[in-house]
Amino acid sequence: MSNISVPEKSAVQEEPGRAPAPRGGLPFWAAFYLWPAGRTSMLFYWLFGFLPLTLTGFTFGFLVAHTPDAARYLLPEVILFIWPQWVVLARRFHDINMTGWWVASFWALPAARLLLHAPVPPGTVAMVGWLGAIVIGLVPGTRGANRYGSDPM
Repeated sequence: MSNISVPEKSAVQEEPGRAPAPRGGLPFWAAFYLWPAGRTSMLFYWLFGFLPLTLTGFTFGFLVAHTPDAARYLLPEVILFIWPQWVVLARRFHDINMTGWWVASFWALPAARLLLHAPVPPGTVAMVGWLGAIVIGLVPGTRGANRYGSDPM
């Protein structure tokens, strides 16, 4: 017998081709961007995760960089963009049957660079994280249920 438990199906039957009901009565956007449990398919990752968060993050970063006293906007940027990115990436890792804690690996390289005072060209660390997010989006998810939930497709 396997020591991996597969969550049981809920009593509510989902219709094929229809999005599942939001978690705990939350609207879709709140459950998708704020709740790390469950799985995210490749399609939802690209359409509702990677592309919109990347575009809004770049736009916000560009606008903030061109304003005086830009440092005071750092905390709102972190709250608005970093947490949703972590959540979506964690659920994407869940879809490929890996723990969501792998999201921490996206921050290990920047932390190591800061701690070691490594001479790295500007933007290199961010580019490595961005490329990693692209690779995670291209890896097919586990077919059928896994330890993080039922197949999202």
